[in-house]
Amino acid sequence: MALAYGVLRGKIDIFKREDDLDTPHLQIKVIDGQNKAWRVPVNVLSADQSFLIFHRVDPLQSHPLLANLPQVASGFTLLPAPSRSASTAVDYLRAPLFDWPTGVAVPSTRPGENDDLQDMLIAYLKQLKAQNGEIFAFGARFPEPGEAFSPRPIDGEMNTTQGVHDIHMNQGNPHPGRFAKDNGVFQDGGLILRFPTRFVALMLRFQTQWLPTDNSTGHPLPNAQPIPPGSAPGTEPPQAPPPIANPAVYIERALVNPPGTDTKKESIVLGNTTSAPVDLSGWSLVDKNDNAETIAALSLPPGKSRLVLLSGRSAQLGNKGGTIRLKNKQGVQIHAVTYSQEDAKEEGRYVRFNT
Repeated sequence: MALAYGVLRGKIDIFKREDDLDTPHLQIKVIDGQNKAWRVPVNVLSADQSFLIFHRVDPLQSHPLLANLPQVASGFTLLPAPSRSASTAVDYLRAPLFDWPTGVAVPSTRPGENDDLQDMLIAYLKQLKAQNGEIFAFGARFPEPGEAFSPRPIDGEMNTTQGVHDIHMNQGNPHPGRFAKDNGVFQDGGLILRFPTRFVALMLRFQTQWLPTDNSTGHPLPNAQPIPPGSAPGTEPPQAPPPIANPAVYIERALVNPPGTDTKKESIVLGNTTSAPVDLSGWSLVDKNDNAETIAALSLPPGKSRLVLLSGRSAQLGNKGGTIRLKNKQGVQIHAVTYSQEDAKEEGRYVRFNT
């Protein structure tokens, strides 16, 4: 079942911790430009009692979402599936906002200061409110039209019965399983904070969510694996994570805005991190609109890079920001990068990617 996915734009009013261990949330009250109140409950503990994995990007840069945020209307904007892309919606896998190794497993509540997930989130919310910034909450609206809804005490405290939840990754849930219905693509949740001088992204995922996922359903693929967290602040992680494996082949840089007309001049440089050659025949490069350029015949020498010239008939690199995904011949995503309109503004210069 597809989520009623979209984005809420407004300003922070109040927030409240929940320190019990029965599905606790950090409750946030947001006021939009029409003075309507919204409740944003943020999960801080998994249903199986495992810690959530927290990704913090401060500042958030070089992502196509940033150019679109100023145009988002105040209040909640529904994003139907056909309208979602790297410029309008969040997808941790297909349009990454963060480096995966930055994730930390954080307890929901602890007795000290700045030592649990709610402390970390509240610190940013306090700064945002003090600086009169804006919050963009990506997730699912509740209640949905026609949905039976029983108000909770927290709704009375925040004086509203409408809100946005699922403020976390919404793909890779076990299938079949309790939360499989929430799987999808370009419908991940998260908070993006707009300060006067920077953007900050606060993203969350569950340890039970595995990647990669199907490009249509968001269900984990047969080869899906957990993405382990790093160490948790002030405590040992729930389990020792295996080493982070970097992709054998990666997207090194791209000529997004070549001199003159872009057709048949855009190019992408791929690198080989291994000591053996890699045959890329049948692999593909996919743009933000899911157009795929198939690599006909290319061998990457050990430790070397090679340039792939795009034909202009399939994948194209828009100058207003976008994503580039590299898939092997089986269609499995190997690497993905994003770039912003700012990155692409200088003609004739390659955009360099650090992941």
